[in-house]
Amino acid sequence: MNLVSSILTIYIWAVVCILLFFLFAIGRFYQKKSGRRSYYPSFFVSIALFALAAVRYAFLAPTIVGDLGGDILRFLGGLVVGGFGLFLLRLMIGGRS
Repeated sequence: MNLVSSILTIYIWAVVCILLFFLFAIGRFYQKKSGRRSYYPSFFVSIALFALAAVRYAFLAPTIVGDLGGDILRFLGGLVVGGFGLFLLRLMIGGRS
């Protein structure tokens, strides 16, 4: 059962990292087309933090919360993606939200 839990943890967070890669690609495309700096490489930081948290929790299966190191990695990854995602949104729509 622990093996299945570990595989599912890695799978789910891999899907999240793939979605974050799309944000990276959107930011890169916008920067190249508009010439305005979008800080798109920062999305790799959040991808790395979420991937490290997933690997950490894969070894602690079947737990999904409760590991201080993994939770801090997830929190920091969420802060990075939230902050730069909001910045990218405001940059792309011109601060109209």
